[in-house]
Amino acid sequence: MRYVFLLCLTLATRSNGTSATLSKFHFPLASFSSSSSTPPSSPTASAFVKLPSVSLPISSLPPASAYNRPLHFWENMICGAVSRSVSQTIMHPANTMKTILQSRTSSSHAASIGLAEGSKVTLRQLMKFKNLKLLTRGAGAQFCLSVPHGAVNFATLEYTRRLLSKHVAAKYAGPGLDFLSSGIATFICSTVSTPQMMITDNIMAGTYSNLFTAVKGLSGSKGIGGFYTGWLPGITGKIPSYGMTWVFFQQLKEFQLKLFKRDPKNWENSLMGCLASTTTVCIMIPMDTIKTRLVTQLSCPDLVPYKGMVDCGKRVFAEEGAVAFYRGLPPRLLSVVPMIGIQFGVYEFMKKFMLATGDAELTTSGRRKWERQLKGVVGGGGGGRGGEGESKMIQNAMQVAADDDQPNAAPFIKRRPQKKKNK
Repeated sequence: MRYVFLLCLTLATRSNGTSATLSKFHFPLASFSSSSSTPPSSPTASAFVKLPSVSLPISSLPPASAYNRPLHFWENMICGAVSRSVSQTIMHPANTMKTILQSRTSSSHAASIGLAEGSKVTLRQLMKFKNLKLLTRGAGAQFCLSVPHGAVNFATLEYTRRLLSKHVAAKYAGPGLDFLSSGIATFICSTVSTPQMMITDNIMAGTYSNLFTAVKGLSGSKGIGGFYTGWLPGITGKIPSYGMTWVFFQQLKEFQLKLFKRDPKNWENSLMGCLASTTTVCIMIPMDTIKTRLVTQLSCPDLVPYKGMVDCGKRVFAEEGAVAFYRGLPPRLLSVVPMIGIQFGVYEFMKKFMLATGDAELTTSGRRKWERQLKGVVGGGGGGRGGEGESKMIQNAMQVAADDDQPNAAPFIKRRPQKKKNK
C-alpha cells in the first residue's frame, strides 16, 4: 500500500509546479522563420517542434484552451481516472475518520476499532499514531474502484457539457448548464460510484475487512442488488454536491480569468477546487451524514435499523440532536477539501499533458498566449512585454525550429534596447 501512496503523492506534486525537464514533449509551435518554403497561412506551416533540453516548471505546459481541439472521450477518461484515484488515495485516512465518526457507534463497534469497550469515538482518538493501520484500511479498494469512477465521471461530464452547449444559446449557458451537465454525469456514473461507496464505506466502518470479503458479503443475500442498497441516499446527496462543486469551480475559474487575464496555474486550480468544495461540504454535510448512516448501519446489528432517508433524519435529530449531523464536519473538511483541490489540480494538469503529447496543435492565438505566460520562465528573466524573459524564450524556440523541410534553424536577431528620450 505504501507504494500506492508514494505514487499518488508524486503525481500530485508533479502537477502543482515541481520542476522537470520537458525535452521529451513535442509541442506544435509554428515556424518562426520567414524564409520557409511553406506559407504561414498554410495548414502545414504548423509543425511539431521539440523543446530545448532546459529545466522548465511542469506547470508551464500550454493551457488546454490554447489547442485547436478539445480532448477526446478516451483522453478525458484517462485524465479523470488519474485525478480521482490520486486524490482519493491520498486523502483516504481522513475519509476513514469521517466515516467512523458519522456511523452509529455501539460498544461492539468501538471495540472493533481498537478503543475501550463502550467508549465514545472522537476525532482526537482517531488521529493517534497507533490508529494509522486502522485509518488506511480499505485504501487499496479505494484506489482500484476510484479509477473507473473517475474515468466515467469526468469523461461523461465533459461530453455532456459539450453536447448541451451545442443546443443551448450562449446567453442561457452558465451555472445552470454546468449544474445540469454535472447532474446527468453523476446519475450515469452512479452505476460505478454506488458499488464503490458501498464497498469502501463498509470497509472503513469495520463491517468488512477487505475488498474480497466486502464483495462476498454485499452480494451474498441480494446478489448484485446488494451493491446498490445505498443508491437512493447516495445519488440524492451526490447530484447537488457534485453539481454545486463543479458550478463553484467553473465560476471561480471565470472570475480568475477576468481578474488576471490569463489561464489559471495548477496550484490555482487546486486552490479554487478547495474553495468550491469547502462551500459545498458545509451545505451538504447533513445529507452526507444520513447517507453514511444508511450505508454503514450493517456494522451496528444491535441497534434498530433505519427504514429510509426520512426516518433516519428524524431519528438522528430526535435521539442525538442537530449537532449529530455535523459530527463528521471537521474530518469531512479535512478529507474532501484537499481531495477536490488535488483532483481538480491533477485533472487540469492531465488535460494539458494529454494535449501536449498528442496530435493536437496550438492555435496562433493560443501559442502567443503561452509565450506571454512563459515570460521569465526560460532564462530567469523578467520584466514587461519584450523583456529579457520573453527574449530568451523566443531565442530558444527559434534554435529548435529546424525540421526535415528546414534543416537550418531560423536566425535570431536580438533587439536593441530603446534609449529613453530626454525631455
